[in-house]
Amino acid sequence: MNEGKISILTIGDISVDQFLKINESDASLNCDINREHCKISFKYGEKIPVERYHFTFGGSALNTAVGFSRLGFETSIASITGIGKDADETLYFLEKENVKVDSCIKEGESNRSSIILLKGERTIFSYHAPRDYSKLKLPNAPWIYFASAAKGSDLLVPQVLDQIASGTKLVFNPGSWQLTNFEKFLPLVKGAIALILNKSEANMVIGEATPREQLKKMLALGARIAVITDGINGAYAASRDKFVHSSILAGQTIDSTGAGDSFACALISGLIYKQSLEEGLRWGMINSGSVVEKIGANEGLMKAGEIEAELAKTKNLKIIEI
Repeated sequence: MNEGKISILTIGDISVDQFLKINESDASLNCDINREHCKISFKYGEKIPVERYHFTFGGSALNTAVGFSRLGFETSIASITGIGKDADETLYFLEKENVKVDSCIKEGESNRSSIILLKGERTIFSYHAPRDYSKLKLPNAPWIYFASAAKGSDLLVPQVLDQIASGTKLVFNPGSWQLTNFEKFLPLVKGAIALILNKSEANMVIGEATPREQLKKMLALGARIAVITDGINGAYAASRDKFVHSSILAGQTIDSTGAGDSFACALISGLIYKQSLEEGLRWGMINSGSVVEKIGANEGLMKAGEIEAELAKTKNLKIIEI
């Protein structure tokens, strides 16, 4: 361990990602009048040209591990990678990013995602291989970031609770299966420093309401800080005595994959570095704005000095009380 560095462990699934950027002339996007329900159409039975192909590695636990490492933390990851060349390359990628992989298990198949990029938005086809999370042994860490994990990941709850009881600080950013089985993870929420959801996730597990009301209900579950991301509408965050909203940065979105992960790890990093909630939101938005300008969920992740330099010249990022 490097002297003076804060350690953080990310937990969750990782995947092998292939990105397929489609030309707008080869697909159609059909939305309702409010642009809330959109569908992509391709010609059935045809070969669809791919404008650009990109192969990389992803999953929230991996993306945030890389993000925390670049932001100056001693970072490790606990995950099940699969067996074979793709798993080996995933671990090599993490090690190059100075992420410790001692707590990863090579077993079964690798998770895979095929991601269609059209008009700056991504549509993800995901394959999640079965996992036996009871085999993961979590190392002790001052901070844990529990990210998206699949069926059976509730088996990790007792290990995380044991660490919380010993003083570990938890950030919980659940994925689809965890949200569907949210009651299994409520003990974690009760002990969490932060609970992070996107707007649709908040609607699902908290209930549809104004962002302020949803944040209040998230805090009532026990989390000290509640965060809701809402795409182009920015992000909302609250502590016991503060409710704030941040706009997004104006810029070109090439690929929105990883926007939430990059936002979350920079927000939490800012808070760990004793920044205010408002400043943490600014860190998150700067990091997210960098990531969406590139293809891949972790290509544009920034270092702390880069975020601070960008903030110094950013004038159009508004933080208001709600």
